[in-house]
Amino acid sequence: MRRKRRRESRRGCFIPMALILIGLCIGVPILLVRSCTISFFSPRKVPLVSLWDEQSQILRSMTLEEYVEGVVAAEMPASFQVEALKAQAVAARTYAYRRITRGDTLPNHPEAHLSSDYASGQAWISWNDFLSRFGLVEGRRLQRRIQNAVRQTAGVIATYQSEPILAVYHSTSGGRTENSEHYWSEALPYLRSVADPFSSDSPHHYSTAAFTLPELAAKLEVADASDIRLVERYPSGRVKTVEAGGQWFSGRTVRQRLGLKSTWFSVEPIGDEVVFSVWGYGHGVGMSQYGAQGMAEQGYGYKEILKYYYRDIDLVTVY
Repeated sequence: MRRKRRRESRRGCFIPMALILIGLCIGVPILLVRSCTISFFSPRKVPLVSLWDEQSQILRSMTLEEYVEGVVAAEMPASFQVEALKAQAVAARTYAYRRITRGDTLPNHPEAHLSSDYASGQAWISWNDFLSRFGLVEGRRLQRRIQNAVRQTAGVIATYQSEPILAVYHSTSGGRTENSEHYWSEALPYLRSVADPFSSDSPHHYSTAAFTLPELAAKLEVADASDIRLVERYPSGRVKTVEAGGQWFSGRTVRQRLGLKSTWFSVEPIGDEVVFSVWGYGHGVGMSQYGAQGMAEQGYGYKEILKYYYRDIDLVTVY
């Protein structure tokens, strides 16, 4: 009986010990594999962005995906269709990724890749400021929409011949986008003029601006602006050259000096004023944001939207 009990006791001790040994042999490797998941199995590292926050006058560091969320929140109404928000996210990511990989920095802040000031590239807003603007409840709802759109396109950029494109965009085309060289100097093959019937519902599709003759002369820095006339237009309809007071101006210069919404305008003297009728809002090159919304409302996906406004591009996942 004693021998039998000793054998049973030894068996009883053997079972827990065996379980411990199995756990050490199997469990520890599992833990090791789990601890190595990041280095062996995760996607490539998301790039970091150095952002000059113009409002707070500080340098911020964040991941590219966090930056894209802030750009979409600042650049496009969060109430837009999700496919339009996705298109905006890819355009914003591409613009930033191109600057990061090229080593481009700001002239006044060489430590930063980008600025939150839209005048230097694309706008950006912090979530704190976003929630202050919309309130906590509505702000959180819109924040989730934006974050979902960014998450669903994570790592996706637009390329042309395997290089990130200059993914510029604007609010409203007015009916047709513009070739890049007609607003800037460089002709880029993917930034070609295309018909844009999708942005006609934009509140910026058509606007007017009126100036008295003395006001117009002062803004154009001429003695007399009563003889103002349009000399030449680009095929898109936007103004190439204007003559006033014996001087010639580019359509872009007139737009900037008068604060017009775009370079697509006509001029008509009415009484003591000169009235400018203006189509669209922005430089007109690349993706029209309200056009993206119009396409999304008609059932187009974000890839179709991007490939319509940026010609012959590829959409690739870079991380």
